[in-house]
Amino acid sequence: MAYIVIIRKGCINMKKFLLLLSALLLTGCSVNYDLTITNKEKVKEKFYVYEANDKILESHGSINEYLNKYASLYSESMGSKGYTIKTKKGNPSSYFIVTKTYSNLDDYVLSNTFRTMFNSANVERNGGYTTVVTSRNAYIQSIKNDELVSENSKYDTFKISIKFYNEVIDTNANEVDKKNNIYTWHVSEENGDGFIYFKTGPKVMYKVVFMDYIADNLLAVIITSGTILLIAFTTLYLYAKSKKNNEV
Repeated sequence: MAYIVIIRKGCINMKKFLLLLSALLLTGCSVNYDLTITNKEKVKEKFYVYEANDKILESHGSINEYLNKYASLYSESMGSKGYTIKTKKGNPSSYFIVTKTYSNLDDYVLSNTFRTMFNSANVERNGGYTTVVTSRNAYIQSIKNDELVSENSKYDTFKISIKFYNEVIDTNANEVDKKNNIYTWHVSEENGDGFIYFKTGPKVMYKVVFMDYIADNLLAVIITSGTILLIAFTTLYLYAKSKKNNEV
């Protein structure tokens, strides 16, 4: 029996968030919006903005001022609940990353981030298969028609990448990275009314799951591997030494 959830945009005011996004997505910024959808339908969201240091210093007194300003603005506009915001002063670019994990797809399509990009989504589950179809893209049109946003601050492209732990049966993605099971959509003025569609099956891509686990727990993996190697080396050393003493 199919289970369908249709989410529609509510009355919540998205103006503040739209203005923030437009301020961040300035020419020269490198913007990425990545999602991971696990085999348990948990959704991991990552939104990050890179900016060249020399570009930052054209309008801000210091790199830290820029990072703190936008991290604070993002936190205020989105609400702090469940969000992790990290900043990094680098060379030649600096960046801030916003991450959040949702327990399922239904929670994700109710989020401020999703509802800024799309007004609604249809999530259908049938057996081990899940189909998601969003409404037409709303972000570009909202920014384009907003008189409070200057022409220089308007951004006309947006890239959305989704990594799936399950096999993707069908999709309208613009790019496909089968090795890492990542699907990418490009939203621009040319296809500004575009939507996202994908259908996943019950087959779990365990190689992708394993590689993701390694990446997320790299330090723990290194420490554990080092400990195992140390124990193995010590055991072999003691065994060799004991054998040599017995021979004498």
